[in-house]
Amino acid sequence: MIVLNTIVNIFSKYIFNQPFILLGLVAMLGLVAQRKSIEEVISGSLKTGIGYLIMSVGTSLLAGIVLPIATILNKVIGVEATTTGMGTDAFTSEWASTITIIMVVGFFINLLLARVTKFKYVFLTAHQTYYIIFVYLAVVIEVIPDPNKSMLILIGGLLTGLYCTLSPALVQPYMRKVTGSDDLAYGHTTSFGVIVGSWVGSLFKDKKNETSEDLKIPDHLAFLKDITVSTAIVMTLLYVICVALAGPAWIQENISNGMDAYLYAISQGVQFGVGITIVLTGVSMMIAEITGAFKGISEKIVPNAIPALDCPVVFNYAPTAVMLGFLSCLSTVIVCVVIFGAIGFYALTPPVITTFFGGGPAGVFGNSRGGWRGAVLAGIVAGILLSFGQFLTVTALPNTVADFARWSNDFDYSVFPFFFKQIVSLIF
Repeated sequence: MIVLNTIVNIFSKYIFNQPFILLGLVAMLGLVAQRKSIEEVISGSLKTGIGYLIMSVGTSLLAGIVLPIATILNKVIGVEATTTGMGTDAFTSEWASTITIIMVVGFFINLLLARVTKFKYVFLTAHQTYYIIFVYLAVVIEVIPDPNKSMLILIGGLLTGLYCTLSPALVQPYMRKVTGSDDLAYGHTTSFGVIVGSWVGSLFKDKKNETSEDLKIPDHLAFLKDITVSTAIVMTLLYVICVALAGPAWIQENISNGMDAYLYAISQGVQFGVGITIVLTGVSMMIAEITGAFKGISEKIVPNAIPALDCPVVFNYAPTAVMLGFLSCLSTVIVCVVIFGAIGFYALTPPVITTFFGGGPAGVFGNSRGGWRGAVLAGIVAGILLSFGQFLTVTALPNTVADFARWSNDFDYSVFPFFFKQIVSLIF
């Protein structure tokens, strides 16, 4: 048991909690399997890890920029949301080690299934694996407050391995429409949302050639085709509107740390453009290295293996669709906040981070099937899923992590936990 705990701790501390190391090791394994020179192994491994880190810096910057919008919207709309239960911090303190062991078991089951079945997908987005285990474990604790941990790890690891194998497999037919190949798979907990985005996007299949990336705009506005410029302008306008609605004085006192409110809005918008640029740069580097390195794994270790990567891997294929999906998703959530509050249904907290990292990819998938119209509709449907999903998940987690479900509710652990709880309740 001591040896097992040591092994698990090493995997947890140095690999699964450090995704850039995991990806670097995977690239190294693939390059070694191809018998590349030591120079190529070192270079390819480092570039893969560095590409991921560059992407992570960008995504962290983007998350930090969109998060205050939720607070501002709560002020503008007057949402007063409360949650019950032990809370995220207490739950993490009690169950983090169990979650980590489930992750390790699930990863190796994923590798085994990828080797022996026709589903050749290796899920490499470790932090998303953590979050989905986190939520579904909380659901189990709601029904069984003191479960057998050994059984929990065994069943949890098996289900995690199945999810990490089958989730990319279900998305792949739609992912192929986005990327034009099977070199990459989608490894993220927004899988259900992008699948639905593809479905609703296909309602405009006769317009699929009118892609978001080829939108016709006047010559004097041609600069808007630059994604860095266009995203910076769009986010600046969004922030300026938020400042005007919430009041500059309130923004300066509660959000901007004393900075002039409108100057804060401009700086946030411009930094968003920076964040997008960083993300796209990191994604390009990571994909260029991991796809080449992964050939060694697919040839020597897991036949025909395909890496399933984080959601920003699709951003480069349709950056404008990302913004269309995000803005239509966010707009839909705001409408749901107002409607839910007006009819006394539920005090919805706008999950702004998820509207970007969920609605954005949904827009890309909707665009691949129905052009820019598909991107917009996919974002709208994503917003509806997130809104009702938050209600269902918060309702299902009254004693554990309802607070987490209010700000982070990716489709795969927001739409289904309520129904999963019913199934667990019937069994136990």
